[in-house]
Amino acid sequence: MHEKNETDQDIELDLSEEDVDGEDVFEISPEDPLHSQLDEESEKSKDLLDKLQRLQAEFDNYRKRMDSRFTEVAKFASEDILLKVLDIYDNILRALEMDFTDDPDAAKNGIQAIQQQLDKILSMEGVRPIESVGKEFDPYYQHAAQRTLDPEKPDGIILEEYQRGYMLKEKVLRPAVVRVNRHEDPTAETNKDEDNNGE
Repeated sequence: MHEKNETDQDIELDLSEEDVDGEDVFEISPEDPLHSQLDEESEKSKDLLDKLQRLQAEFDNYRKRMDSRFTEVAKFASEDILLKVLDIYDNILRALEMDFTDDPDAAKNGIQAIQQQLDKILSMEGVRPIESVGKEFDPYYQHAAQRTLDPEKPDGIILEEYQRGYMLKEKVLRPAVVRVNRHEDPTAETNKDEDNNGE
């Protein structure tokens, strides 16, 4: 039991000035290199995070400015075309002021001038008519409002145009409404369907 007490006691060192020579100096070892490297990396991380937050704030401000500009542009995008349409509208009002009974040729010439003005504006905006009559029916460019059976003419050919279609650059702005020649009698198809449903 006595031995156990000896091991449990703290060992005290007497480091009084008398035992230490004046020449002996205790040097504190330099800081652990891992700690200094960790501090450097921590500073770099803080700098990078700060830069990232500033960039994100700048980007958010830029996006808000762009959204505002797009909204402004969209709001007044039709202004240019509307000014051109107003010129045409003014010409139509002038034409309506004319007496058509006194000078029908002048009235007709005035309306033709308005049509030419409108054709020019549409062309400048990239709008062009879809040629349909005599062409093969294409559901992308035309809408078949009526079918006709004419064995003298080829199947699938457009015989008449009820309303002209238009392209806006490479996109169909409005399909043409047409009458299409079909060699199969559409009424016969309807009768077949009714017969099949009756069975």
